[in-house]
Amino acid sequence: MRPKTFWIAAVPVLVGSSLSLCLTGKFNFWIFLITLLGAVSIQAMSNMVNDHAYNERKAENGTRVGLPRATTEGWISMSAGKKMIRLSLVLCCIFGVLLVILGGLPIASIAVLSVLCGYCYMGGPKPIAYMPIGEFLVFLFYGIFAVCGTYWLQNHSINLLILLPAMSLGLFGAAVLFVNNYRDVEHDISVGRRTLVAVCGRKFSQILYAFMIFLPFVFVGWMVPFHQNYWPFLFVLIALPRASMLPQYLKKATPQDTTKIMLQTIKLEFTFGFLLTLSGLAITFLNQPLYKIFADSFVSPF
Repeated sequence: MRPKTFWIAAVPVLVGSSLSLCLTGKFNFWIFLITLLGAVSIQAMSNMVNDHAYNERKAENGTRVGLPRATTEGWISMSAGKKMIRLSLVLCCIFGVLLVILGGLPIASIAVLSVLCGYCYMGGPKPIAYMPIGEFLVFLFYGIFAVCGTYWLQNHSINLLILLPAMSLGLFGAAVLFVNNYRDVEHDISVGRRTLVAVCGRKFSQILYAFMIFLPFVFVGWMVPFHQNYWPFLFVLIALPRASMLPQYLKKATPQDTTKIMLQTIKLEFTFGFLLTLSGLAITFLNQPLYKIFADSFVSPF
């Protein structure tokens, strides 16, 4: 399931919920919990399908440098892996149904597409992982859909301002996948995977990674002029020094070192999202006492 990647799914839910609290004063803990569990379960399912399908396609030829795959190493049998994938799919559908009841047709569309893309990333006749659109779909699902969908679930409205943090988290999520593919680009080409890195080449990919890392800070900075109380959004700049080092590390990294950079990118996304969440809480506190809002947050959403 690769729990270290769960933050990629969890952070957009944290940010979307805090933005709902910040911009509308609405937050429900139970909706937050169901949304969080649904997002993480889809991430886990996608990771398991990736592991299982990669081994099923005999794509492991000994040249890959990345983290070991459980089915390839024989830690989990292929039949046990398939059973867990089916179980996780059922779990995703349960959370999906609950979220559709809460959010209606917009959430139904996102839920169905999320489950399909989560499965099709490495499964199906033509996996997404073999095409150069993986990063764009991560940007879309782990950024735009995840943040805006969470925001919608909390208050049944959309504010165009939230597109800026949504795009920011989407870029970080895409950067994680991008570094993962950067590490194994030679191996991917050898097994027929035309990832975005394989298409762009290593040199241009280094520039593209830098844009993915720095643009989120620009996007959130654009939010500040919208209201005099939005200055706490600048808290995210605390993460800028860590971000500024990663593109340089990538240029000099060996394939083995790139795994560490990928994990550091995940940590950067978590730090950025955590600071963005704190910013939303700070802005809320400037407008009204938090205890009044949280006192109503445990009401049943059904």
